[in-house]
Amino acid sequence: MALNHCKREIGEEEPATFVFLDMTITGIDQVSALKSGMETVTGLIVTAVRWGSPAHFAGVETGDIISEIDGDSVITLKDLEHSLAAREPGAPIKVLFRRIGTWRFTTLPVA
Repeated sequence: MALNHCKREIGEEEPATFVFLDMTITGIDQVSALKSGMETVTGLIVTAVRWGSPAHFAGVETGDIISEIDGDSVITLKDLEHSLAAREPGAPIKVLFRRIGTWRFTTLPVA
C-alpha cells in the first residue's frame, strides 16, 4: 500500500493511532470502553474522519467500530496494519463496522 495513504504514530508497544485514507483509528481498551459505556471492550474505533475524504464519502463516521478489513478480522492496530500490507495496492478496501448496535458494510476507494 502506498505510504501516502497511511501513517502511524508510534506508541510504546503498539501504535496509539493509525491514520489511513484520512481517518484516524485507535484501539479500544477495557477501561475506555467501560468509561464510555460501549458494549464492545476490544477492537478498533474511528476517532476522526476528515470531511471530504474517501472514508467520509463511503459513510464512515467518528465512533464506528471496525471489525473486518477485506474479510480479515481486525482487533488490534497491528492486525489492521498486517491486513492493509497484505492487500493488492490500489484495490478498494472492504470494511465491516458497527455503529450504534448495527453492523454495516462499505467499500473504501483507494486512488
